[in-house]
Amino acid sequence: MNERWKQKKKPASLETRFDFDDYDKLRTFLDELAEVAEKLEHHPNISFSKSHVSVIIYSTTDELNDVDVALADGIDQCFHRFTAQLEG
Repeated sequence: MNERWKQKKKPASLETRFDFDDYDKLRTFLDELAEVAEKLEHHPNISFSKSHVSVIIYSTTDELNDVDVALADGIDQCFHRFTAQLEG
């Protein structure tokens, strides 16, 4: 899991923020994030504005578990692919 994620114990959660310079890029990222969440059947809390997306993954148990970390990793991979496409 990327160090961008802040881990909290009560409630057990992971939080991060992704910044964008274009709203259309942000919307594309949200679509990809949704696909990752659907595959894992674990859905984060998402809030966004014109230039950023904030994500909180709440664990379904008292501690973080494998699906929480898998979701964070999947979102990181999505963001990495997305930013790599923009650079290339």
